Amino acid sequence: MLAEPMDNTLLFQPFQLGGLTLRNRIIMAPMETNLASPQGEVTPEMIAYYAERSAGGVGMVTVEFTCVDRSDGLGCTPQLSLDAPQLVPGHRRLVAAIQAGGARACLQLHHAGRQTTPAIIGGRTPIAPSTFESPVFRIGPRAMDDTDIKRVITAFAAAASHARSAGYDAVELHGAHGYLLGQFLSPWTNRRNDAWGGSFKRRLAFPLAVIHAVKARIGAMPLIYRLSADEMIDGGLGIEDTVLIAPHFAQAGVDALHVSTGVAERIDVNVEPIHMPDGWRLPLARQIRQAVKIPVIGVGVIRTPATANQALERGDIDLVALGRALLTDPQWPNKALAGVADQIRPCTSCNWCIDRLAHQLTIGCAENPRAGRELDLPLGRIAAAKNAVVIGGGPGGMKAALLLAESGFSTTLYEKRNTLGGGLIASAVPPGKDKIFRYRDYLLRQISSSAVTVRLGCSPTALDIAAHAPDIVILATGASKRPADIPGGQLAHVAQAYDVVMHDIDIGPGPIVVLGGGETGCEVAELAAAQGAQVVLVSRSPLKQLARAAEAIYRRHLVKKLAANPLITILPSATILRIEPDCVQLHLADDNMLSVPAAQVFTALGRDTGSPLISQLQSLGINVAIIGDAQRISRIGEAVNGAYTAVREHIKRHARVSQPGDPSFTQ
Repeated sequence: MLAEPMDNTLLFQPFQLGGLTLRNRIIMAPMETNLASPQGEVTPEMIAYYAERSAGGVGMVTVEFTCVDRSDGLGCTPQLSLDAPQLVPGHRRLVAAIQAGGARACLQLHHAGRQTTPAIIGGRTPIAPSTFESPVFRIGPRAMDDTDIKRVITAFAAAASHARSAGYDAVELHGAHGYLLGQFLSPWTNRRNDAWGGSFKRRLAFPLAVIHAVKARIGAMPLIYRLSADEMIDGGLGIEDTVLIAPHFAQAGVDALHVSTGVAERIDVNVEPIHMPDGWRLPLARQIRQAVKIPVIGVGVIRTPATANQALERGDIDLVALGRALLTDPQWPNKALAGVADQIRPCTSCNWCIDRLAHQLTIGCAENPRAGRELDLPLGRIAAAKNAVVIGGGPGGMKAALLLAESGFSTTLYEKRNTLGGGLIASAVPPGKDKIFRYRDYLLRQISSSAVTVRLGCSPTALDIAAHAPDIVILATGASKRPADIPGGQLAHVAQAYDVVMHDIDIGPGPIVVLGGGETGCEVAELAAAQGAQVVLVSRSPLKQLARAAEAIYRRHLVKKLAANPLITILPSATILRIEPDCVQLHLADDNMLSVPAAQVFTALGRDTGSPLISQLQSLGINVAIIGDAQRISRIGEAVNGAYTAVREHIKRHARVSQPGDPSFTQ
């Protein structure tokens, strides 16, 4: 089937934003990267990151939240800043790189307010409209006085002026997600009773003052305001409030509204977990759009060109903001325009990127290893024919095989099962995680159109592998099963929980006992309950440590769902004594014994790394790189990024790569 270009759709029609013409209706949403210098400066890594996304075809790039006052406004460290003239030259270079790719450049201005800590802002106490403490940050903020308020208004205006000097085409005010502008607007955080708070009108005073001050500095440059249409917290702003607020912002001179949701206490609705449906915020954006006559930008799990274009056609929004979708595939717009949407690497909302930022690492992506590493030179192609073997067809193995084949290796991929996918299947099967199948299917399409030779249902020996005379072997065999070291663990009705999510074991009608409160055990308990079985989930750890290794935002929802499910009983801090043919004997936290009926027992007590192939291959003098769970039990992102690193390092150390000018060189 021939690709059908999308150039005649609304998504790719030019759009007029104030006096600014965008080449299409796609905007890169602002996302934290940790790519700034410790002093908040633009870095070469940051320039390369944004330049790659501009070249991918977006109409406008919105540069991440940028601090207007480092003395008390930082929300993380390092955070991009623009509170001093000496920072302007770096931003000017960033703007030039974005504009060179054909996109317009917008800068988001930000002050954290109470959503920060003294450790981030040099030991100072955070400032806020009121002294009301955030249960997330647990720091009692200092209530701002008139001097503070006027200082911060001036800081926003000065930063906007610097942005104009740097050449930005537009400015966005970050009034969403519970930061300072939103704190003044919301009754949840603004508990003042003066000119800056109390009534609806007085809560508008601070954001309106900032809007007016910024507009006075930027003139005809478009001004965008990002707001949380619903904070989704008791006592906070709801959609009925923001529908009334939006016209005030439009009247004050805002040129577009960027509609998001949530505050720090509800990070799960501004950085959605995997189960949230595509385009779930669009109905909120539509209500805002019906209340104003200025453009509305929609954001939130917009993953496919079809979803984006349908939202425009329905009149939900005027412009589409893509965040993590562009982190995963910077070429999303160009691929959509060319009509090859099936070649877009799909974001699964796994939040591996967010987990990196939470650990103060630079931005990264579970599926796109180049994210945050755009200064890496292309792999190129090896100058002489060489063989490569990859053992294991999970996410790391498939990625490694693709990279090796693209680099010119004659690549063979072995998988012991009769289908590729490995850990992707195990991760996608639990309730609400089916988005991961999108990535599995994408990799399958890539493999099918590549030069990789796939051998399914094969577990090669070291000698089989050696027969290929491989220059490199990538071992991506995953973790191995750990036998249940429990009396009765070898009975016929006992199986590994991992085998359940791999579809090797069927779930019966129950009753079912799941032994192990890690992520896999919790997911199998939920999966069995979803099929109607009565489930007892037994954890050796306390209740607060259920699924403790899971991604934090997903874990929050998973634990809540388990606790609320009437078919699931959770027994924390319990010791497994023995498994019998029809029950499991337990020693409970209260020192009592309990016999739990069990038609099936699923064990999720851990899996082991390593493989006997490692030493066997090394003894034959074969170069082996170990990735994924074979190396360390981790997530999909570690496997895929490990594949990228292993291939790059091998080529760098062992293979002469053709360079520009060589006959075999390709980009």
